[in-house]
Amino acid sequence: MLRVAREHLNQLDPDLRNEPIHLRMLDGPPGSPRYAVYVGACRREGECPYGVEHIVPCPILDCELRNSLRFLMDREGNLVEVLHSGVRWTA
Repeated sequence: MLRVAREHLNQLDPDLRNEPIHLRMLDGPPGSPRYAVYVGACRREGECPYGVEHIVPCPILDCELRNSLRFLMDREGNLVEVLHSGVRWTA
């Protein structure tokens, strides 16, 4: 599934293609998404204006310095939903 996630990433946001992929399996009713993928990178140089160290995912809700991509995939690896920078899912 990582290979499939990497292929989607290369098509959706080539700028993030060299960043690590965080893949999580989801549990839910039949027909629901089975995998959540997060890829992100902070593009800042020097100190963070919000005082955050380099952590993934960044806790700042709408950081203009972060380039991130989150997507959900079904059991076959098809995209279900895609969220770009500035949007966070809640736990």
